Amino acid sequence: MSKWQRISEAEKQIMEIVWSHDGPITTAEIIKGLPEDKAWKQNTVITFLARLMEKGIIKATRVGKANHYEACLTEKEYRNLETRQFIQDVHRGSVSGLISALCDNGDLKKEDIEEIMKRLKE
Repeated sequence: MSKWQRISEAEKQIMEIVWSHDGPITTAEIIKGLPEDKAWKQNTVITFLARLMEKGIIKATRVGKANHYEACLTEKEYRNLETRQFIQDVHRGSVSGLISALCDNGDLKKEDIEEIMKRLKE
């Protein structure tokens, strides 16, 4: 993937279905996996899939008359990219700035701090 691009909330909903599926997935399977309140038409889903392909998040393989989509990066890899970009955008690249903000706001629980300390020691 060349230049990473953030995905929209709608694209994220599509990706959650792709990530949760074991192996390649068709448009019809994606539509079936959508929550009931997201009754998107097939063309809408295809538009989101095309955008995700342009961004290098998924790839498609034609099998018969259907495209089979699969992720080019895992959900964890994507979340790591989002986190890095957030730290860059909001905290000027400073991880300690992020942690300070969490501490200042009281958002860190004792368990969170213990987990962070454990991870730092590894």
